[in-house]
Amino acid sequence: MTEKRSDAYSGGRFVLYRDLDGTAYEVDLPLTSHVDVEGLRDSLGLPSYIDLNYFPMKSAMVVLWASVNAPKLHELYPKVFEKVVSKNPIPALLFGGAAVKIHCPSANCGGCLERPIKDTDFIVPKKQGVDFYKLLLRMDGAFGTQYKSFATANDRRFNAWRHGERYRLTTINGITNEGLPTITVLDIFCDVIDLRHKVDVRDAFANYRENLYTIGLENLIISKAQFILDMPRECTEELKKCECDYRILSYPHYAEDKIVVGMEEKDVKDVCAIFLDHEIGVGAENINAQKMRKVLDKDKKLALTVTLNL
Repeated sequence: MTEKRSDAYSGGRFVLYRDLDGTAYEVDLPLTSHVDVEGLRDSLGLPSYIDLNYFPMKSAMVVLWASVNAPKLHELYPKVFEKVVSKNPIPALLFGGAAVKIHCPSANCGGCLERPIKDTDFIVPKKQGVDFYKLLLRMDGAFGTQYKSFATANDRRFNAWRHGERYRLTTINGITNEGLPTITVLDIFCDVIDLRHKVDVRDAFANYRENLYTIGLENLIISKAQFILDMPRECTEELKKCECDYRILSYPHYAEDKIVVGMEEKDVKDVCAIFLDHEIGVGAENINAQKMRKVLDKDKKLALTVTLNL
């Protein structure tokens, strides 16, 4: 996702983004936060090792808390939410690097596989997708301007094309040393993580608390290891020069003039963190090999990609 930042700052107002039609999306400075983020994390039952110094993780705690408390937000914040946001809790699930930080001490501050993240990735049930989208657009009114999101013209066009299968908005994803916000595009997936392959996570929504508000360890591994592409064989030397030749996968059955390229370093680190911090087996916070097999048995192409990457 592309990180953006505007330098249009004067007085107490900061222009986050200016649309092609001249519409300016602004915020007052300094940014505010009206919540105890550590308290929200604890009330969600999430581990204390989660490094909230990463702004996206701090923001994720607030979003997760608001999502599970969606049925009563109109009572808690009547000036912001005039109507019920959702009749039922919204089981918003994290995937990507933020989800790995929730499950893995080694991916957090001081851990051997720590890495910075610039954004968060969410997936929600399709039937609650629009509720979650609208919730994010009003977060700043209830919780503070640090959690502000808005929909640009491009975001709204993207949403119209996707017909409720995926949503996009623009959100604050960090604060500079000077106290100025940075922004990024946030994609909201519904039911299925549709990237190089399709990973259906609908079964995970019912177990959102047990899976620590993520898609679960097994789906995390699969979603990380689904990355694959091909390149002309001449690109081999270029990959070696940038020390990325570790990404070249051994698959002799492919076209002779092509190479098969797998996961990026960040995804390799995340998968290693999961295997380092969790046992193979059955039960909470174990990697259930049978669950993975059940998913991969349904999609042989996905199974091949995951196998090559692992």
